Amino acid sequence: MNLTPYLVALALAFMAESMTEYVFASWIDWLAKKHPAVKEAQPLKYVALVVGVAFAFAYSLDLIAAMLGAVPNPPWVGVVLTGLAVGRGANYVHDFAKTYLGLQ
Repeated sequence: MNLTPYLVALALAFMAESMTEYVFASWIDWLAKKHPAVKEAQPLKYVALVVGVAFAFAYSLDLIAAMLGAVPNPPWVGVVLTGLAVGRGANYVHDFAKTYLGLQ
């Protein structure tokens, strides 16, 4: 079993979280001060999803194909699903780092 795709997905989830927080958090905080409804919408998680999909496309990463050998038709569907998982995984990586590693 080749672990490379899974390690890449984990690394991309970490990178998606890091880049989302570093690049977009201050802009969204600034916008939320002007428009309080922005904070309620939790836009950072949607930004993380977009970043995750972009990373999955950049690396042509399809975890379903890697796990099961099943390639969807069209093939980009697997990449989008993987990107959504990577983007959502970014929140889990952030929570893990905050809770168990004491990082802010």
